Amino acid sequence: MRTTIANRFNESLVSIQRHSRQMADEQVRISGGTKMLRASDSPLSMGKAVDLRTTKAQLDALGRLQATAENRMAQTEAALGDAGKVLDDIFQLYASTQNAALGSEQLKGLASQATVLQEELKQILSRADSAGYRIFNTSDLKVIVDGGTAGVEPVSINTIGVLAGLEMLNPGVVKWDDVQDATDLDQAVSALLYGPDSRLNSFVGALKLGDRFKVPEDALKKASEEMTQQRIRVGAAQARVERSRLRTDDLALSVSTALSREVDTDFAESTMEVQKARALLEAAQSITAQIGTMNLFQRLG
Repeated sequence: MRTTIANRFNESLVSIQRHSRQMADEQVRISGGTKMLRASDSPLSMGKAVDLRTTKAQLDALGRLQATAENRMAQTEAALGDAGKVLDDIFQLYASTQNAALGSEQLKGLASQATVLQEELKQILSRADSAGYRIFNTSDLKVIVDGGTAGVEPVSINTIGVLAGLEMLNPGVVKWDDVQDATDLDQAVSALLYGPDSRLNSFVGALKLGDRFKVPEDALKKASEEMTQQRIRVGAAQARVERSRLRTDDLALSVSTALSREVDTDFAESTMEVQKARALLEAAQSITAQIGTMNLFQRLG
């Protein structure tokens, strides 16, 4: 098919319009910083962007829960360590009082140390974390640390110590299922450490009288070991939370990258497109100008 100069002229006009529009679109994209200014620009991309933003919001919420769990469990681990150390000191003090060489006055002299340790243990077992939750609660205080996005079931873990594990200090005196609030918890701690049948309180009371007391069933040693075991469990849970947080961070970065590809302007690419469109526009304008100087017979030639 023969292409006349008139056809080339019309094609040049169309090319001018097309490249002008392309250059204007790229300049708007650069100035706006986003690829889509309206939902109608790209329904598919906007749909993907909505899904990605929803996922990112879920991951951000999960990250906050993981941070809360890490903070609370760090405080729990510290409290368990403090309680374990005090209980170990109490047990060591108890072991030293079993030395038959110690007389009544010497035992009375150790009573003040035992009293201080007893009060310190009470303060630790009554401790609350920075959010006001009791660290040694009787009910599970669970925090979601994994899942909950993309159809994956949420996974939660307990972030507090278990006061019922110190039952050996005063067996059977507290019905743990009935302990519901802070007041009940304070009463439970008091019963464990100061109750009439409390093995720790009986030991302290005997020292005040200058008597040597035999704690049944190695209760003080078992209480110290229980705190160590709880600390190990919390440490394992902390490691799990840390791994979950790292996975969440990695996934959040991937989602942010995907979202950026969908909606954010690649300025280098857009700048190149503007330069390309400008060059083509100038070429089309040059051709049109040349054709515009021709007479009718030259255009039909």
